[in-house]
Amino acid sequence: MLDLSAFDANNLDQVLTPCLAVSPSVIRSNYQAMIAIAGSADRLRPHVKTHKCAQIVQIGASLGITKHKCATLAEAEMLAKISSDVLIAYPLVGPNIVKLAGLSAAYPHVQFSTLVDCISAAELVSQIFTTAGRTLDVLIDVNVGMNRTGIATGENAIELAKRIKALPSLNLVGLHVYDGHNHQPALAERLQAVEALMQPVVRMIGELKQLGIPVTKLVCGGTPTFPAFAHWANLPANKASVEAQELPPVELSPGTSVLSDYNYGRDFPDIQGIKPAAILLTRIVSKPGPGLVTVDLGHKAVAADQPAGRRCHFFDLPDAKELKHSEEHLVIETSMADSLQVGQVLRVQPAHICPTVALHENLVVIENGRAAELWPVTRHRIYFTS
Repeated sequence: MLDLSAFDANNLDQVLTPCLAVSPSVIRSNYQAMIAIAGSADRLRPHVKTHKCAQIVQIGASLGITKHKCATLAEAEMLAKISSDVLIAYPLVGPNIVKLAGLSAAYPHVQFSTLVDCISAAELVSQIFTTAGRTLDVLIDVNVGMNRTGIATGENAIELAKRIKALPSLNLVGLHVYDGHNHQPALAERLQAVEALMQPVVRMIGELKQLGIPVTKLVCGGTPTFPAFAHWANLPANKASVEAQELPPVELSPGTSVLSDYNYGRDFPDIQGIKPAAILLTRIVSKPGPGLVTVDLGHKAVAADQPAGRRCHFFDLPDAKELKHSEEHLVIETSMADSLQVGQVLRVQPAHICPTVALHENLVVIENGRAAELWPVTRHRIYFTS
């Protein structure tokens, strides 16, 4: 039975629903669990796309986490006000590169970096940063089977590294290895998958070293394979020589585990110490028929990227069945309908937390038994270069 006492609040009659509530104490505990799995805070580069929130970044910073990963330029700008090391783990093109050069100039104390997976993109980044009088660290995005972005290991990847190395204003510092396709239920299976996909990556590191192109960092994985990469990086065979040199430091990039969600909590119990740090509060707005209740949790408040009927977990109604989901309503069937009252608050864990957060302008902070304040969510986009 999950302990949700951190979300007990004596002033919910003042809180409008639907809303997304967070517990700072549970967030801190989740960060501590992540550090324990990683082995140290220095080995973590959490992905902020899950929470998009400066105050949550600051909790991590208080525990020694100084490096972060993000997906958007708005997130990068939010991080630049807190963090000294920001990786935009997304291929930037066109005027987006101009905006990054502007952020680099506006926040000179921040070590920005981004990904490249083709020479045309690298050449444009080089041109724009040279014109701006700035330099930028870049990592090659390695496609290890997800087939979303990246370049596969082999001759083309080696040639890309050589071309980047020759471009002005760019520092090739490492490889980005994201395996979002690995969702095997057993940790042993994810370990096997990680060991297999990293073999050609390690060979590539050795080849680059022979060419005088050292790889100084590896940024690896997401939440499901976070423990697997932590284990892989500690194996004696992997810590040993790559062409008689040590393997470069491995930075681990879980994201969802900061807040957790229902699907990952169900599917990956081996990620030890992670608890729900964000829950949706919703109210019953109608009882339209026998066994039915309608709550104010439409798909403008909880992510609808999951299949219909599998978007919510009702902590208070274990037999709840989602029947009809529309923009502002969710109709559920439950044997407990007769005992429920219109206006009653229910607690829900979203199946997928990341896009759910992006639907909310603010997080409602519950601390010391009260809904105390709001933490803004960086859900906006940047539309112009200046």
